Amino acid sequence: MQNIRRRDILWTLGAVPLALAGCGGGDDSDSGTQGFNAKPMVDNITDNVIVQTYKNLNSAAAALQTAVTTLRTTPNDTNLLAAQNAWRTTRLPWERSEGFLFGPVSDEEIDPAIDSWPLDTASLQQFLAANPNPSVTLIENGPDDLRGFHAIEYVLFGDGVSTNNKPAGALTTPELNYLVALTQALKNRTQVLEDGWTVGTSAYATRFKNPGTSGSVHPSYIGVLSFIVDGLANIANEVGNAKMAEPLGDTLAQADTSKVESQYSWNSLTDFHNNLQSILNVYTGRLGFNPATQTPSASDNGLYTFVANSSTSAANAVYDKILDAQRKIALIKGDNDSTSTVITGSAQPFRVQIGTVAGRALVTTAIAACNTLKTALENDVKPLIGRTTFA
Repeated sequence: MQNIRRRDILWTLGAVPLALAGCGGGDDSDSGTQGFNAKPMVDNITDNVIVQTYKNLNSAAAALQTAVTTLRTTPNDTNLLAAQNAWRTTRLPWERSEGFLFGPVSDEEIDPAIDSWPLDTASLQQFLAANPNPSVTLIENGPDDLRGFHAIEYVLFGDGVSTNNKPAGALTTPELNYLVALTQALKNRTQVLEDGWTVGTSAYATRFKNPGTSGSVHPSYIGVLSFIVDGLANIANEVGNAKMAEPLGDTLAQADTSKVESQYSWNSLTDFHNNLQSILNVYTGRLGFNPATQTPSASDNGLYTFVANSSTSAANAVYDKILDAQRKIALIKGDNDSTSTVITGSAQPFRVQIGTVAGRALVTTAIAACNTLKTALENDVKPLIGRTTFA
């Protein structure tokens, strides 16, 4: 079975930060014609968006572990629903971290350890038959596609073909034991991730926020901003050209639900939307930014602040492209509601929509919107870095 992992496509836009084409600059010096004090923005994005996202993820993973332990003790539909909701709650900050898949998440190989897909369900069943009460160590030393979010998802929700509402009575004792070990392993990795950003004098957050100092990640703010913008462009590219385009295939006959991420829970569209929310959070400088009630401001110290330093209209144009891509993703479910990705009523999950003519047209439109956003980040935002002198 093909393995599609975020680490495999994370830097498909370049093994090093995207070229500062026509910008006359590199990662070793601050040079340009536009002045900008990057420190307040970088500090805010690091502390209040990136680090707080990882803290939220780690806390949610602990709650998921508790919910699964309760489910094993008392396996009923109420506790199963609670565990399913806890999975969704944990999934949210993880997907909202994918606009900044650099640092400990990459260095410690956390991404493939907790979020590889497709899941090898045949091997999973074989593993359960051979290991009815697996230890956390066995899980952590096992293959990536038999651990992490999607192994937990499959056991909690079922195969997702006709429903994502698995009854508690269908859970076996080996599955419940597997869930407990899986969630402990997941929590171990989210702890490593949070600690990598926050603990000690070598914490990645400290080294990332202070370029040009001893032990810093980058020698200048050019490198810091390049990493930030590349991360956003990469996830726009991945959502459009991997997460959606690969299962869609070139023709209806080539649609492949095995390549759909979060297909068992029918959470795919929410995943994609949250991936773009990671862009929105970094861009606005506000975690959980809600465009229905908030507007971007240069005073909020997000990437918007940097772009608006050159042109407010350009900053607003990029913002509009983020929202457009999110709306187009929400519309894929076919109920004409661009404000929600919840599968209810007439709404259909992504895995169903890639197999219908009308659904495929909606997916194609969303892919185009993601690519438009990616291009804007590459061509309208990234070149500003090389034209800026950083204070």
